[in-house]
Amino acid sequence: MTIKSILAAVAVVATLSITLLTTTTSFTIISAQGNASSNNTTTTATSSITVHAGGGNSMAPLTVFVPQQIEVSVGQSVTWDNPSTVGEPHTATFILDNKTATNIVSPFVVPNSTQFTPIPSNSNSQPLRPAAQNYVVIAVNARSYIPTVIDSEGSVKQFPPPSASYIMTGNEKYVNSGWLVPKGQEQLYPGASNTFTIKFQKAGTYHYICQVHPWMTGSVVVK
Repeated sequence: MTIKSILAAVAVVATLSITLLTTTTSFTIISAQGNASSNNTTTTATSSITVHAGGGNSMAPLTVFVPQQIEVSVGQSVTWDNPSTVGEPHTATFILDNKTATNIVSPFVVPNSTQFTPIPSNSNSQPLRPAAQNYVVIAVNARSYIPTVIDSEGSVKQFPPPSASYIMTGNEKYVNSGWLVPKGQEQLYPGASNTFTIKFQKAGTYHYICQVHPWMTGSVVVK
């Protein structure tokens, strides 16, 4: 074998080694990114942590909590927000007593003479006036829409949006963020929230859902 052929063979081996190294490195980076965005990632918080309710955009909206499961210590806080670029609402709702489960809308009636103005004013909406009935049906459920807590005694307390916070003892029956919408989208849902923060004071596992999209589930493990 001539020196020229030996040098050529060495060059080929070096090229293959560099290609293999580059491919392996790229794969490792992609895998790390995939794990970081996994909905099943358990995240240990050292201070306050943010959970995204939903996300994405009008072409690909997300109906998941990211991360889906988190782990915090007693006394630490979790804040839920909605990072979507469209006005798709979500909630973080802890139903600790099934008797306190509620719907995102519930029918109520008011006198037929009541005057309503749609919001936004140019929206294609009108109130529901059932045929042959002397009343108007409204359907907004405040216990879903507004940050609401039902304590161990059944007392109901509501908190002003858009950035309510609550210290959770673990004895509550119902803790709800209210409707979370992206900042700047409040005109679509007046009185809705942008964030909701809970400080957890008792160890345990707390499961929650989005009332608007009930297949969205998450959990907070407090140790």
